[in-house]
Amino acid sequence: MQSKKINVGGQDVDAVEVSFSIVREDWNEYELADGGHVRLKTTTQRILRVLDDAGKPARTPDGEPFIVVQTSNQVVASD
Repeated sequence: MQSKKINVGGQDVDAVEVSFSIVREDWNEYELADGGHVRLKTTTQRILRVLDDAGKPARTPDGEPFIVVQTSNQVVASD
């Protein structure tokens, strides 16, 4: 498990990339007030688990696992 430095909220932290498999990716669809339509799909590129100073998985102040997800968005618009 090779860690790397990433920047989170202006602070450099150690993190490890976590492999994943896609279970489902759906489109969100919106109808605009002017009659147009927008479709949006967010696709996950990488998932990183932030590590604490001891090299163990860090947790947020709420006790949740500290995970960073890097995504890309696909947008399709029509009139």
